[in-house]
Amino acid sequence: MEYRYVPKPQNKNATYLVTALGLLTLLMLGLGMGNVGNLRPLWHAIFLPLAVAAIFFFLRYFSSAYLYVITEEWGEPTLVINRIQGRRLSTHCRLALSNLLRLVEVRDAKTEEGRAEMTKFRAEPVRYSYLATIGSVPTQILYGREGGQRFAIRIEGDSAFLGVLRDAAARAALYKKEDDEDDE
Repeated sequence: MEYRYVPKPQNKNATYLVTALGLLTLLMLGLGMGNVGNLRPLWHAIFLPLAVAAIFFFLRYFSSAYLYVITEEWGEPTLVINRIQGRRLSTHCRLALSNLLRLVEVRDAKTEEGRAEMTKFRAEPVRYSYLATIGSVPTQILYGREGGQRFAIRIEGDSAFLGVLRDAAARAALYKKEDDEDDE
């Protein structure tokens, strides 16, 4: 069994951000080339961080995507999070679902319950976010423990992906229970 899901951005915030940063970058470049106000070093000093930020957000949200894969390739249900950039596929996370403690859905991070869950997420010693969208969108937080270390992973999946993830996590819990019984 293998299920693949690529989250799509749920708003245009990345487009607006990259456009605004690009326009500001061009403005600073023009001001620096025109030596407006005899402040060329200032315009160039502002240009550089704006250009770096525009490139960063472009590479992060437009030239790459995350791929969530639920597989049993290693003998137990596993969630693998890959990043696709061009033809390059790099694995960022591999989570054996038997290490999953709980799955929490955060429908709106602006509500009281959502803020409480995000506070718990930020309190975890190790946390990762693999999101395709900038801003407040429905997300899921996976809490787990591996090798004595607690962690939290924030993803954004649709209802079909979450159904498959919950089924795989239930199977992983059964496998783990059977292994624990065999060890005794």
